[in-house]
Amino acid sequence: MPRNILSRWSSSEDSLVRVFRNSSWLFSAKGVGAILSIFYLAILTRSLGVAGFGEFMVIVGAIQVLTAILKLQTWQAVVQFGVPYLLAGQQQAFRKLSTQNFWIEFIGGLAACGALWLMLPYGAAEFGWSKPVEQAIMGYGVIVFLSVRSTPTGILRAQDRFGGNAFGDAIIPIVRFVGALVLFVTLPSMTGFLIVWGLSEFVSFVVMWWMVWQRQDWVHPLHDSEAIEVLPPSRQEFMAFLLFTNLAYLVSVIRERLVVVIVGFFVGPAAAGLFRLADQVANSLNRLAEVFARPLFAELSRLFAIGKSRESRALFWRSLKVSAISGGILFIGLLALGQNIIALISGPEYLAAYPLLLLLGAATIISLAGLGLEPLLQAAGRARNALMARVLGLVALGLLLAVFLPTFGTIGAAWVMLISAILTTVILFISSRAAIREPQRPVADSSTI
Repeated sequence: MPRNILSRWSSSEDSLVRVFRNSSWLFSAKGVGAILSIFYLAILTRSLGVAGFGEFMVIVGAIQVLTAILKLQTWQAVVQFGVPYLLAGQQQAFRKLSTQNFWIEFIGGLAACGALWLMLPYGAAEFGWSKPVEQAIMGYGVIVFLSVRSTPTGILRAQDRFGGNAFGDAIIPIVRFVGALVLFVTLPSMTGFLIVWGLSEFVSFVVMWWMVWQRQDWVHPLHDSEAIEVLPPSRQEFMAFLLFTNLAYLVSVIRERLVVVIVGFFVGPAAAGLFRLADQVANSLNRLAEVFARPLFAELSRLFAIGKSRESRALFWRSLKVSAISGGILFIGLLALGQNIIALISGPEYLAAYPLLLLLGAATIISLAGLGLEPLLQAAGRARNALMARVLGLVALGLLLAVFLPTFGTIGAAWVMLISAILTTVILFISSRAAIREPQRPVADSSTI
């Protein structure tokens, strides 16, 4: 009986089963990452102290914001436009698309390196960083910017090779854990942790491309579509999709990372440390959401590409129910165990982050409850709608932050994050219902893709 169940699980073509099967690969990586991150976060917080940890998170957050602004994320474009090529057996066209996205990502990384070089002296003056710390920040930034990881991620996901993707993702927390452990028993410092964080990005970059080159001959065409030639997207269509998905990603990163930087600049590094610790724990839930959302996007892209709108509607509503139930369970766990988690990871001096953890956790879980909304809009060719929802949420975040942060400090910033999450999710849900009723994306034929 167990063998039969496993056989059905591995061979089933049910859309939700396919999503869960691919999610299981990513969950294995995220599970490893979640466990190891508890240990290296504990080493980091205890080694640097509240203020030092806050300063470190301001640096990492600023690098990630710069990455989101200038280094385009290409994995969604590879999946969106590459899946129809693979379904039709057009390997050469898929390779050309992948190469194009590689150069887009790499050139954006070069631009980000230049921006960091210009901006670093101002940050050093604000926080009083020494020359070695400045050099470590620059080195960390260059590695992050020039490590082309989004394109191989898209290639592996388009090819339904989530196991390879999971392996590449798992490398980052493993390297960080080992590096943090070495620093803990030797001489922990801001510079040392930045070197370790940069090394983890570089190793993951190498592993990702190694996984891609392991199987360049992946072919899995649909039997009834082998004779149909899929034409490439128009330049306007490709650039519009790339623009809207990256702006949505930028808004998400700004919401997640820039607030920590703002708190650090206007309230202080210690406040930023408490805020980021709560945010880090809350965002472990968000990583669970990504485990499910990314395979969901790939599966929805496949269904839209072959014209199965009824199946895509069914998958959307089923996934929404699963994510809503999961979100409720996770929040109850956070409410009951949040203080113990903080004390275990970072010590009693960080317990002031518990109220922040509840608010930021609620914001994350609200986003988790609607995790299928944005992938649906992007797969249905309505990336513009997903972007508008994110932009409106960000505008509300900025306006409310200007009012709440000076008056209420970090707790005010946490309330603003929650309000913004509610607004964004409501708008995404309304747009998604419209997309399900009237799908815009036609079947992949000679005129659209």
